[in-house]
Amino acid sequence: MKKFLSILMVLTLVLSLGVTAFAAENTGSITITNATIGETYKVYKVFDASLKLATDGSAEAVAYSIETDNQFFEALFGADGTAANTFFTYNANTGSVTKKEGVNDSELIKYLTDLVATGAYTPSADPIVAASEEVKFDNLPYGYYLITSSLGATVTINSNTPDVKVIDKNQEPGTEFDKQVQSGVDENGDPVWSDANSANIGDKFSYRISFTATNYEGDKKIKFYQIHDEKGDAIWAEFNSFQVSVGGVKLDRGYYLSQGGINTDNWEFLGDWSAIPEAERDRNDAQWYLVHLGYDQFRITIPWLENHDLKDVLGTDGSVSSYALTFAEDAASKYDSPVQVEIIYDVVVEANAAIGDTSHGNRFNKAYASWTSEHETGSTTPDEVVTNVYGIGLLKDDGATGINLAGAKFRIYSDKECTKPIYVIPTGVAGVYIVDSYGKAIEEITGTAKESARDLFGAYLADYLKDEEGNPVVQNNLVVSQANGKLAILGLEAGTYYLKEVEAPAGYNALSLPVEIKAGEGIRPFIIFADEDGNVADIQVEDGVYKEYRLDLTHTVVHNSKGVELPSTGGEGTFWLITIGTLMAIGFAVFLITHKKMSIYND
Repeated sequence: MKKFLSILMVLTLVLSLGVTAFAAENTGSITITNATIGETYKVYKVFDASLKLATDGSAEAVAYSIETDNQFFEALFGADGTAANTFFTYNANTGSVTKKEGVNDSELIKYLTDLVATGAYTPSADPIVAASEEVKFDNLPYGYYLITSSLGATVTINSNTPDVKVIDKNQEPGTEFDKQVQSGVDENGDPVWSDANSANIGDKFSYRISFTATNYEGDKKIKFYQIHDEKGDAIWAEFNSFQVSVGGVKLDRGYYLSQGGINTDNWEFLGDWSAIPEAERDRNDAQWYLVHLGYDQFRITIPWLENHDLKDVLGTDGSVSSYALTFAEDAASKYDSPVQVEIIYDVVVEANAAIGDTSHGNRFNKAYASWTSEHETGSTTPDEVVTNVYGIGLLKDDGATGINLAGAKFRIYSDKECTKPIYVIPTGVAGVYIVDSYGKAIEEITGTAKESARDLFGAYLADYLKDEEGNPVVQNNLVVSQANGKLAILGLEAGTYYLKEVEAPAGYNALSLPVEIKAGEGIRPFIIFADEDGNVADIQVEDGVYKEYRLDLTHTVVHNSKGVELPSTGGEGTFWLITIGTLMAIGFAVFLITHKKMSIYND
């Protein structure tokens, strides 16, 4: 249920005694200049008022009174007019009403609001459903009025003439601020939004920011909104993908601004500028601005008034240090109020993503909104999302002796039938692999994880991706255990993976079934010792040469059994076969001879 709002409307700012009463039959108007479209407004006359008008039509003096048949009389002063009231003094002889000294206006407004909220009182004019931002109640007898709505806070009075213009304070900017990440798609192919997701290195998905914007904060007109975004360095934002909407209508024209010397050559005009001829395009025609503050921070600025002018703010060295929006003093708001703002853009997980880090490492993204009115700025509380990236590991050993086995070769798949390979590339540590973001086909994305992978792993990536003649190497899903019996694959989204052994260590039988490992479950430390060149050792503590690498991932132990040796010519097996065969032949011959002799004696 929406919060019930009351707005105290008075035709003057002061209730006072000793003021002469004048033509009570005269009428005036009350105009709300920033009404909420679709909301219903009602007016209630609490007291009558008599005004003495100045030559310019303004109220020079005012007196308030109440009749005993007024619908508020009994609640305020009792049936006989003798009940004490916290806020007003009533003179039964004259019917006049004055506000008591030291009354808190907020408490007074709440008091009257609570009365009307009971539903026992009838509006003094027909309710009006706002069809625009201006709602006007006309032909109202002079009086002390309360206006109600179903939204937010109180509205102040900015005039004490018979025709009053007021600002509706019920519009609170920045409410329902929400930052979300795409965690999948539904049955219709539409994004599913969540507070967290899981992804492979190199995967592309979207972020969404949404909040409710208003044209005013209290009685101050909002000039522009800004959405501030900060991300971990393993999240790459694709600036060409930004979509900004207000009230469900996409704002086509965006403009890229650099603050801090970042290259803007590729992204000056963002979105769709086709409505404006190329020769006539100007940054002041943009409907929103993307200001790049650094590789991990940016903000979106949305001008909220008509006809803005974007100006460069220069630093002491003469370079552009920031930007400023200016508007005409009487500039009108561009959008309905309140209205929903939504920003959606694509990101890619970089190859340097932290694996299994419960502190979210460098895979977070947080944002908040701010707004500027006059010289004041308000803001929302930041909201954060995270992308989880996992790893899996395997230790291969002799099932009988526990000796760690090198040379076990596996291929990794994402399905039980082992038909969907996961391509990997080696890292600088032997036996440790990452998902091949360089080799993945990332449509319409440039300068993302592929370049990062080349920079981060260039020393061995170049050799891995090309043969001696410089030809590209076919993508690979092969992983091999090292001297420590271990292998690890990093950069996986949560899910079940299958390691199919394609070649066992010499003298051992290959596994008949794939090894199943569920990434993201049962995460434990997986320790590897390697020297500065990435060579691993089968040791348990650092020894000055080999450094400990701790990987937090899901891992398992796989036992191998030795094969049964079959006979072969010239081998030890042949010797025993001949020996046993000879002994059996001699034994059989002895048996026959003995049996023959016995038969002779018996005959």
